[in-house]
Amino acid sequence: MYQSLKKDTGFVIKTAILFCALSAAFSFVGMLLPEKGPLQNPSGGLNMHEISGHILWGLVAGAAFLSLRYVIITGLFAVLIDSDHLIALLHVDALSRMSHSLAFGAIAVVVLMALFGRKDYRLGAAAFAGILSHLSFDTFAGNDGKFPLFTPLYNRPIIFPNQDWIYFEVAAVVIVGIVTILARRKEMQVQNTITK
Repeated sequence: MYQSLKKDTGFVIKTAILFCALSAAFSFVGMLLPEKGPLQNPSGGLNMHEISGHILWGLVAGAAFLSLRYVIITGLFAVLIDSDHLIALLHVDALSRMSHSLAFGAIAVVVLMALFGRKDYRLGAAAFAGILSHLSFDTFAGNDGKFPLFTPLYNRPIIFPNQDWIYFEVAAVVIVGIVTILARRKEMQVQNTITK
């Protein structure tokens, strides 16, 4: 049991660090886009309400995994996406909130699965669900339901009213639920093949 816990802890830490780094790195693309502008200092939005809210929303979506490992990962991804705000510390012009986009979600899924297991669809689902949960909490909290969702194809922010938070969260839960069902079926097929 100790070995399993140690392995899971290492996996959670490594994937969280990579996700955080990917989000920060992806924000640099915003310096190349024509819609770039001055960025606000990110330290003002960093408070316990924001951090705990994002983690909670991610944990709720991740609960559909029925696996503590992936529940925690989804909660961490939901808050670590905000590392895309760190580019503002450089005092450069860029497009804000680059990682709050579907393009970043696709990149995160591909990179995480390529480095940590090509067939670990739960990890890919955790990345995408974490992003959707983050957007859900931002919209719910009324902080700023404005995201460049389709960047770099369309760089204008899309504004979502506060009540639209539920759509993002439901989408996250549905993605996690579908992937969990498919993963369980595959595990049962493998088990049945072994026992025959």
